[in-house]
Amino acid sequence: MSSSLLKSLHNCQTLKSLKSLHALLVVNGSFASSDIVLNKILRLYFRFGSCNHANKVFDRISQPNVFLWTSMIHGHVENRLYSQGFLLFRQMLRDSVAPLNFTVIAVLKGLAKEARFRDGEMVYGFVIKYGFDFDVIVQNSMLDLLMRCEKPDLARCVFEEMHVKDTVSWNSMIFGYCNNGMTEIARELFSKMPDRNVISWTSIICGYVKTGDMTEARALFEAMPFKDLASWNVMLSGYLEYGDLEAALYIFNTMPFRDIGSWNLVISGCCKLGNLESARNHFDSMPSKNVASWTMLIDGYMKSGNVNEAKFLFDQMPEKNLISWSTMIGGYAKNGEPQTALELLKRFKKQRIKPDETFILAVISACSQLGVLDAAESIINDYIGPTLLSNLHVSTSLIDMYAKCGNLEKAAQVFKTTSGKDLFCYSTMIAAYANHGLGREAISLFEEMKSNNLEPDTTTFIGVLSACNHGGLIEEGWRYFKQMTDEYKIQATNKHYACMVDLLGRAGRVQDAHNLICNMKVAPTAAVWSSLLAACSVHRNIELGEVAAAELFKIDPHNSGNYILLSNMYAASGKWRSVAKVRAMMRQDQVRKNRGSSWIELDHVVYEFVMGDLTYLNSESINYVMGLLGEEMKLEE
Repeated sequence: MSSSLLKSLHNCQTLKSLKSLHALLVVNGSFASSDIVLNKILRLYFRFGSCNHANKVFDRISQPNVFLWTSMIHGHVENRLYSQGFLLFRQMLRDSVAPLNFTVIAVLKGLAKEARFRDGEMVYGFVIKYGFDFDVIVQNSMLDLLMRCEKPDLARCVFEEMHVKDTVSWNSMIFGYCNNGMTEIARELFSKMPDRNVISWTSIICGYVKTGDMTEARALFEAMPFKDLASWNVMLSGYLEYGDLEAALYIFNTMPFRDIGSWNLVISGCCKLGNLESARNHFDSMPSKNVASWTMLIDGYMKSGNVNEAKFLFDQMPEKNLISWSTMIGGYAKNGEPQTALELLKRFKKQRIKPDETFILAVISACSQLGVLDAAESIINDYIGPTLLSNLHVSTSLIDMYAKCGNLEKAAQVFKTTSGKDLFCYSTMIAAYANHGLGREAISLFEEMKSNNLEPDTTTFIGVLSACNHGGLIEEGWRYFKQMTDEYKIQATNKHYACMVDLLGRAGRVQDAHNLICNMKVAPTAAVWSSLLAACSVHRNIELGEVAAAELFKIDPHNSGNYILLSNMYAASGKWRSVAKVRAMMRQDQVRKNRGSSWIELDHVVYEFVMGDLTYLNSESINYVMGLLGEEMKLEE
């Protein structure tokens, strides 16, 4: 075999250059000149992530040897195609090709990643059969598999029977025990370890960090003979995880060397602890930033409600990835700006980035808030294929979106075709029926859910009580309320009480509603008192209405809706002096009426109209048509 050929293969740095060289070898007939060339080509295809090309090459080899089989198995495992790697191993055995120790190591690694204990047992049978139980690297791979499969006792048996143990063997056991929550046993083994390295120390420290024992973690950290970057970062992340920002910043400032990961840990930790100022100061001090640095701070601002600062940073980003776009679009949706989220989606479409589940969920959330079905359908057609449709989270979000967009039939259709429905999926559909006034259907689905051995939670009962409320099902509402507190031992929240107060109020039982509020085990919120005030306004119970209003003025003094409800109640009863007093209170407390707004969707574009806003592009034409419609309505009267 020509050394120039091997050199050419070695110089391949891209998939394109490899494919060109591969084509040339096929044309001149030297493609299958030796197994070494074939092995090199297979490994290069896997290195570039092109498993399909590697499979095509392998399928054309009439009698692959064990080295080629091993390259195929190893390549699939390295590309996270663990099941395919294991299938290749079984096919190799069927073809009577005896494995190498490296073959078994690759297979065990793949099985460990998926915690496939039974298949691991089978492979270990071959380990013993072929005498690999004397190979320390194979045995170490088996230790890792057993620990990942949560079989620490079996791992200990293998460990004790090993003829030779190296540092990796000891570290695998210590790390495995820590991951299985058995830190004290790990510590005993750590104490017996003949030769510890930095990984040994970091593993045991990590074990104490996971249990929240930062005191012991710090003592071990201080006792380390040599600290590497990983050990410093473990301590840093531990303090941040448990909310000790002062200790975390001390560690960070003491670090002899830092990488971008260290800076990002501090930024992320400060954001989670709500210290945006410290996060921003560290961000501005970074010697170099990556996409994660920018995205973490943007996420922090979004979660704190500072949308403008998040937008400013996003626009300044030198490079954006899918997570950056997801953070912005999801942030807008969560901060009540779904229209802005969909506008940003238009910019995203030009990037030609393939979206993932998180991104799709953020977009669906924005569509749900706006209730715009055409835009939602467009997104589904563009991005949601069979794979994502089979995703339970995506299906549940689609159910919620269709229901909020007014298409309950489509929501029910998605629900029906969703497999493996969980509690959240059922709760979403129950809430959908409730919001559309279909109380009986919601109750029927609730009973079906219980028959499927799914125990309802707080959210589920909010949906059921809301269904009873909208359907005027008083007896059923009381029954489910008592079932929630007595049978399922769920503490009623203000949302549950608000549903019950509204249910009683709609039926005219305002005194019962007031009694329920007086006996609440939690302090009533504005939502609870608002439900009572609305009921009193409808049924003209001025006495209780004044009680509810007085409480609301304490809790939410600047909400104009409460003043208007009370004023309307007085007006309906002819108490004009009281009406004047309420309006005087509004002026005195500088309470302003919230401006009404509405929107309409045309050709996938959402147009929003705010009361009194005459700046809209076609406002003159719109007002002219509105005037004509008003005149026509008068004529029809």
